[in-house]
Amino acid sequence: MTDIEVVRGEIQPWTDYASYRKPAGGDALLAFLADALPAKAARALVAGPHSRELIQLVAARSEHVTVLIRSVSDATDLREAFPGAEITVIAGALDGLANGPYDLVVAADGLDRVLGYDSPALDWPQRAALVTGLAGPDAVVLIGVENEFGLTGLYDRRPVDARHGDDEWRPLHDDPERPTSPDQVLAALPGARLYASFDAAGETHTLLDAAAAAGTRPGRPGARLALEGLAATAAHTPLVAPIATGADAAARAGLLGAVAPGWLAVLGPAGATRTAYTATHSLELGDAGWTVGDRVIPDSVSAEAELFRLAAAEDVPGFRQYAARVDSFPLDDLYPAADGFVRGLTEAPEGASREELLAASWFRFRDRLIAAHRRHPWPPWMVESDDLVTTWLGMSGVEATPELLARGRELADGFAPPAAEGPDVATALADVDEDKKRIKELAGKVFGLERTLRFRDQSLKTREAQLRKLRDELRQYRNSPVLKLHDTARKVAKIRHPKQFARAVKKKLKG
Repeated sequence: MTDIEVVRGEIQPWTDYASYRKPAGGDALLAFLADALPAKAARALVAGPHSRELIQLVAARSEHVTVLIRSVSDATDLREAFPGAEITVIAGALDGLANGPYDLVVAADGLDRVLGYDSPALDWPQRAALVTGLAGPDAVVLIGVENEFGLTGLYDRRPVDARHGDDEWRPLHDDPERPTSPDQVLAALPGARLYASFDAAGETHTLLDAAAAAGTRPGRPGARLALEGLAATAAHTPLVAPIATGADAAARAGLLGAVAPGWLAVLGPAGATRTAYTATHSLELGDAGWTVGDRVIPDSVSAEAELFRLAAAEDVPGFRQYAARVDSFPLDDLYPAADGFVRGLTEAPEGASREELLAASWFRFRDRLIAAHRRHPWPPWMVESDDLVTTWLGMSGVEATPELLARGRELADGFAPPAAEGPDVATALADVDEDKKRIKELAGKVFGLERTLRFRDQSLKTREAQLRKLRDELRQYRNSPVLKLHDTARKVAKIRHPKQFARAVKKKLKG
């Protein structure tokens, strides 16, 4: 069965499933929807491009699902993927759909890709009104909102006309009515619960309750979840500065939820949702900390954040004392509890010994210390070699061997963050400054060596002149009468029997 329904505003030929931005989906979003969606909805609407896994989940929770896709070719492909009668695929724009009300409306992809080129130039509130207008009085509605004030957008080094594709038809990025803060979203969608949404090119990486994001601070588990989400988003965006620097500043100001790449607004009687969702975990924040399964992670500052503070204060005794307590990997996901530490969501490498984990922890700590250009009390020649890691391992009571250092480096490299699209401008400029400093230092060394060589060259010339003078004096001395007389006297002095020699000379002279 390949028939699809068509309403006003369809686009042909076109696709939203091969765009630079993927359809809404991802394991984190699926885990969230598994909690938020009602157990059984009579009629559900999925508006805009969404992953097939998401549509399957909505279909499992609904008696009938309508999927609205503006592209005829995308709608045809979905119809072939879902041939059952419980799913209706419609090709057209949101303003052409008028067969509500629905008990469940999912527009997690947002409101940018729901209109066609024949649609009126609707601003964001008008599009949102169309979505909520299709919902029944007790419906659950989910709407994705892209944040134009997001940190990755502010740090985007591309010009404005190169940041978005041509798939929006009626761009909202210059829309003055578009909400760009949590308060504005809540004003546009009264009664909504907001989740800060961190995505990797459209696929949700992390969902974090906006209030929890606003309440967290640098080094805490909530800030780490947001930072990992921002790093996943930044991996697809060329930046002017490291995203971690801005994220820490936003967390200190209580604005981490306001600078997320976007939000997911939930309206209506949704199911019991948790505070945060990742691809592998669902977390709930309570008085005791973050609950993950049967574990509790303290909502405290990580070991890495504390060590960074001690290093910046040049408190080497305090750093040494704290380092002696460190016993696991990694330091940025290790939180003090009682007399020890509790690991967060990061799983330690299997089969690694305590010594190997500590070596990996210190290598990762050094990498992050250098990458962020943080202050520390150690000389540069230690930072640029393994001497610093060796020193820190000694503080932890571990003797560093070449084999242990190599294994630690290998384990640390396995936990590298997502690679961004080229170095950010701030880091590049900092590297240029470092290169200029090295050039100046090397130029000074070259000048000193050249001066030393000139001195040595002059010294060699002086010694050569002295040697020539001595050779001339020696030559003159060898040719002098005094030396000839000395040679004759020396030879005469060797005669053992002078009388016999004299008689022999007289006899020879007579003959």
